[in-house]
Amino acid sequence: MKSLFRLFFMIALIGSLPLVAKNTVYSGHIKSSYERLYLPGHEAMGLMRVGALLDLNQYLSFGPELYAAVTGQRGGFITMGVEGEVHVPLSQHTYVYGGLYVGAGGGGSAPQGGGLMLRPSLGLGYDAGLGSVEAGLSRVYYPNGQIDSTQAHLGVSIPFEGRFWRGHAWDHAVTESDNASSLGITVHGLVEHYRPSAGSHNAHSTTLTTPYTLAGTEFVIGSDAWYGYMETAGAGAGQSTGYMELFGGLGYRLKIGEYFSLGIQGAIGAGGGGRVDTGGGWMYRADGVAEMKLFDHLALSGRVGKIGAFDGTFSATSYGASLGYSTHFYGLGDSGFSGDANLSAWRVRLIQKSYLPAKGMFSNGRQNRIDLFGLSLNRFLTPNFYLAGESYWAWQGKAGGYAEGVLGLGWQSNAYHGLRLYSEALVGVGGGGGVHMEGGFFGSLGGGVSYDLNDATQLYLGAAYVRSKAGGFRTKSITAGIAYNFSLFTR
Repeated sequence: MKSLFRLFFMIALIGSLPLVAKNTVYSGHIKSSYERLYLPGHEAMGLMRVGALLDLNQYLSFGPELYAAVTGQRGGFITMGVEGEVHVPLSQHTYVYGGLYVGAGGGGSAPQGGGLMLRPSLGLGYDAGLGSVEAGLSRVYYPNGQIDSTQAHLGVSIPFEGRFWRGHAWDHAVTESDNASSLGITVHGLVEHYRPSAGSHNAHSTTLTTPYTLAGTEFVIGSDAWYGYMETAGAGAGQSTGYMELFGGLGYRLKIGEYFSLGIQGAIGAGGGGRVDTGGGWMYRADGVAEMKLFDHLALSGRVGKIGAFDGTFSATSYGASLGYSTHFYGLGDSGFSGDANLSAWRVRLIQKSYLPAKGMFSNGRQNRIDLFGLSLNRFLTPNFYLAGESYWAWQGKAGGYAEGVLGLGWQSNAYHGLRLYSEALVGVGGGGGVHMEGGFFGSLGGGVSYDLNDATQLYLGAAYVRSKAGGFRTKSITAGIAYNFSLFTR
């Protein structure tokens, strides 16, 4: 608890300082690494890391990261959190780095206790130009669980940069050079149904895995024939509550006329939970996709494909549909942007959420508070209304491995001496950790108050009523958080 409060305080302090001008360039690194943990009983588990750290200055970086099991026998073990990193140059191409990750999660019936994960690390990096190779030592420690492992890690670091506006600027005119570089991004709200093959068994059982339905989000990066994509989803209906997956891959689309396209895409990733036998967690998928453009920014797509685990019995035919919103981000690097670019308003929030004790919260009848760490990304449609995408992971309350994915609509009032009221209506999927979220789907309705520390940073306090569609999960939540407002240059 103290570690998270200190972290939130540090973020609030950083956000309250005038570190950057209103219109400025940001830089950072995409991080990925692999390490092999040893659990009690000399059991090995391979852990893959993916994250995006933003540079606060020449030496400090900070950002979200995710860890997922990909080898061993704990498929579905996934955590999410934030990392602060210090990097000091030794020469033109070499540097040393040290980091601290604070996150939450678990799964795969691992001994993660309440779910709080700490990972200090130290290593050496070599900058090869387009990216860096890194190697070092790390310690993965669960203070209220039984995981405590020190091991070597090997990874890569890929730099990126772009331009943003600190705070929200609804009426600001954008005029700069015409040599703009841009990146097309499409965000999909996704629903999929998995029909497992005859050989798919539940983990540690001879019982066949039954069909189940998932809800999630997909990010498509690139608007040309070739594109990259990332997808995350969790079970929301069926008997595999707690199943979650994360994928990244490549696709190719062929446009047929102005409004229609056909394509194929393939990805690798990690997943498991909900008794689905994904072995160590390493997974693959391939899909055929048909898309129809509805409006300038909106498109409807359908897909069918195959998904499976590399070393588990799980494989399935997948059927899905999604609704996608697309835009172009300008100002990559220092190249500027065209005169018709707009400023789109965004907000990122770090949230501490507590579910209060209530009857029916746990499958075994237990009642106790559950604390979760959350990350929320908001896209403002107007100065008052916004779309919200959120992810939460249990870190305390004997619910390690419980996770949620949430989408919804929010409203905030205009500021009065820095104070605002807000309300949110959210729906999502959740499961794991013995929480009685039968099927997975749930809804949340609530609100609260926020305070503007400056034009970019806000503090939050709120409450909500939460109820699962099936199962006995009905309770109230209390949330506290820190938010950072920014704008991106879009078409």
